[in-house]
Amino acid sequence: MTHTTVEEYSGKRFAFGRNWARFLEVLDEQRVIEAQRSLSDFLLVDTLRGKTFLDIGSGSGLFSFAARRLGAVVRSFDFDADAVACTRELKRRYFPGDPSWTIERASVLDSAYLTKLGRFDIVYSWGVLHHTGAMWQAIDNAAASVGENGTLCIAIYNDQGWKSRFWRGVKFVHNSLPRSIQPVYATTLGVSFHLLNIVKYTILLKPAVAIGPLLNYSAENRGMSVWRDMSDWIGGYPYEVATFERLRDFVMARGFRLINGKRETSLGCHQMLFARNPSP
Repeated sequence: MTHTTVEEYSGKRFAFGRNWARFLEVLDEQRVIEAQRSLSDFLLVDTLRGKTFLDIGSGSGLFSFAARRLGAVVRSFDFDADAVACTRELKRRYFPGDPSWTIERASVLDSAYLTKLGRFDIVYSWGVLHHTGAMWQAIDNAAASVGENGTLCIAIYNDQGWKSRFWRGVKFVHNSLPRSIQPVYATTLGVSFHLLNIVKYTILLKPAVAIGPLLNYSAENRGMSVWRDMSDWIGGYPYEVATFERLRDFVMARGFRLINGKRETSLGCHQMLFARNPSP
């Protein structure tokens, strides 16, 4: 099976790029600031000036944009043509004609393409590699793109056992439906999930636990949108998961050490920053 047919996943792959195109309609300076802050905080740096930054699966282009504003020389790519168009639109708006930001359509599963690019100071892939249909190969390829003393930043869905298998079924059904029905399916499930959560915490006399994160979603979630993230979550297929330990050990076996990490205990993503070990 070629990298293209893996990522297309028998025609049931979620239209990530179309979702991100809608996100660009609500993107404002405050969201950009939140994204830039979250990126610098997790990378443990104040600036990326003088660094090269590879954004694997650039999606909306927001974090490529944030990296460029922090001073990095950025290369962005995505398998989804609409996502590539989103990233190019952000560049057109804010960095027109900038030679320090390159955008292409490509696959992380294409080893020959990545070899041609060379290595980077920072390789960033947030919530992407588990949607390729070949997650471990994708992580391996991303790790191989990190340069000497460079860093790898990834976010991968937590393995919740039967819960993860349930959600994989939800996502499969979403992408098996006619495209005209998919938004209704996603909205119904998403709203139902949030309402049940609100009812649960209201019964516990803690409604703010459920309502607060929705009201402050952008500030607490890297400048993102609750509705776009909800659509991505319900529709995001292919869908693979892993435990924190398995991810950590897999990457460390490739010559890295974990320098920043956030273990997810629910259905979200483990967030991990690895540094390549110096050569002996």
